[in-house]
Amino acid sequence: MANLVGFPHFEPLGAQHDRAAFSCGTAELDEYIKVLAGQHARKKISTTTVLLVDGPHRIAGYHSLSSTRLDLGELPPDLARQYPRYAEGIPATLLGRLAVDLFYRGHGWGEALLMNALERSYMATGVVASAFVIVRAIDSAATQFYARYGFSEFPGDSRRLYLPMRTVQHLVAGP
Repeated sequence: MANLVGFPHFEPLGAQHDRAAFSCGTAELDEYIKVLAGQHARKKISTTTVLLVDGPHRIAGYHSLSSTRLDLGELPPDLARQYPRYAEGIPATLLGRLAVDLFYRGHGWGEALLMNALERSYMATGVVASAFVIVRAIDSAATQFYARYGFSEFPGDSRRLYLPMRTVQHLVAGP
């Protein structure tokens, strides 16, 4: 990998990025960055942030974020009691996708992408309320990855995980 000034860094997905070359080994995640991410951004469905390591075009990894909501009944009872019983549910941020290109695996970029997604999620709470970050892990390895950062499984769904925004705050901003 080249040592370029200004890299690595994160930026919004744009037309200048080489989406066709991205391959993480999971068809669903490859297809998303190549076909759907740009459409979702234009329609304001989600935002996709790319990690650039070797220059301004090659995508080393990406994550996508959007708004969502939780019904209190989805949470463990002891956690649900901490929130008002809103009819509309509790606002949350969905970390819809997170992927690292196979070429860049094993260098800590997955953690860097996750921390960037969490930081962006936390910063957005100054404008749009969000009590949790939610993720659906694509497989058991992804579930274990998220669990290392404090994500907990939803009752009855081991692939769907949540992280309270208070925990996110401590991870990205300190106590």
